[in-house]
Amino acid sequence: MSAKPTATAAFAPRKPRLTLKDVAAALDVSRTTVSNAFNRPEQLSEALRADILAKARELGYFGPDPAARALRSREIRQVAVVFHHDLSFALADPLSIEFLRGVAQELDARGMTMQLIPKMGRTVSLAYAFQTTADALVVYAEVDADLAPEVKAFSKPIVLVDTGVTGVPSVRMDDRAGAAAAMDHALKGAPDRVLVLSFTLDERQRKHRLDLKSPRSGSVTMERSHGYVGAAHKAGFDLDRIDWLEMDDNKPADEIDRITEYLKQLPARTKLAVLGMADTMALVGVEALRGNRRLDVTSIVGFDDIPAAAAAGLTTMRQDGALKGRLAVRQVLDGERSDPLPFELVVRNT
Repeated sequence: MSAKPTATAAFAPRKPRLTLKDVAAALDVSRTTVSNAFNRPEQLSEALRADILAKARELGYFGPDPAARALRSREIRQVAVVFHHDLSFALADPLSIEFLRGVAQELDARGMTMQLIPKMGRTVSLAYAFQTTADALVVYAEVDADLAPEVKAFSKPIVLVDTGVTGVPSVRMDDRAGAAAAMDHALKGAPDRVLVLSFTLDERQRKHRLDLKSPRSGSVTMERSHGYVGAAHKAGFDLDRIDWLEMDDNKPADEIDRITEYLKQLPARTKLAVLGMADTMALVGVEALRGNRRLDVTSIVGFDDIPAAAAAGLTTMRQDGALKGRLAVRQVLDGERSDPLPFELVVRNT
C-alpha cells in the first residue's frame, strides 16, 4: 500500500496564467480596453464588453488573478468546492454532507483547507468560481456543454463531480445504469403506471428525455432519465405509461400537494410504482401515499441511500457520498483516476 501524499506533495504542472497583455494582443485591442471590460464596465458599450468577455473566456482568461497578492506573502494549500445550491442546502442535504465529509477527511490528512463556493446553480456560472484564491477546484455542479471551453482552459487543477466534459477528469457513478437497475426492480411488480419524481429539466432537455439512443451527457437528470426510459423500453413497458413530475430538489417536501393531486387523478386500483431521483423525493412520495387505500402501490424506489431512507424502510440505489468526496480530492491533487463509482440496489419494505 502506498503512503498517503503529504501536504508538501506537488500539484500537477499548471498552464501559464494568461495576462491582460496576452488577451489584449489576441483580441487586437488595448490593454486598457480589456481591463475596463473586467473592472470599469461603464467605460465600454455593453456590446463591446460582452464581446471581450466572451472571447477572453474562450482563451481561458477570467479576469485579474485574485490570488497573486496572497501567493506573494504565503504558500496556499487550499481546495475550493463549487456547489450548485446555497450553503443551507449543502449543510443540510444528507448526500451533500457525506460528500463534504469525504473532501474534509482527505484534506485534513494533508493539512489543507477547503473553500466552499455556493449558489452557482444547476447550470453553474464558472466565471466567478474561477476567480477563487484556492489552488485547485472541485466542481460539484452540472456543467453545461456551453461551458466546456472554460473548463478545459482553466489554469489550475480541476475535477468535475457528477458531471463530465471530454478531456477533463471527473468522479461520478454510472447514473444511467443505476437508474436502469431501479426501473428493472420497479417493473417486477407489474405496475400499470410508473411515476418518476424527477429533478427539473430545461425545455431542450425535456424534448430529449425519451430518446432511446441518446449519447452520454454531463447531466445527472438526463442520465437517470435515460436509464429509466431505456430499461422500460427493454422490458417492453410502454413509455406512455411513465409519468414525470419535476420537483425542486432544494425543497422537495413543498411538492407533496402536486403528488397528491396526481394520485387523485388515477383510477381506483391502479397498480403504481414510484421512482425518485433522490431519496428525499421518494420519501415525499411515501408521505403522499400514507394511508392510501385507492391504489395498489407495487414499489417505491429512491436514489442515494441517505439515513432517512433506511429509517423509513425505503428501497433505494446506494451510492457512497464520502468516497466520492475523497476520490475527488485525490484526483484533483494527485491525478489518481477513478472508475465509475459503485452502486447497489438496497431492497427494503417499499
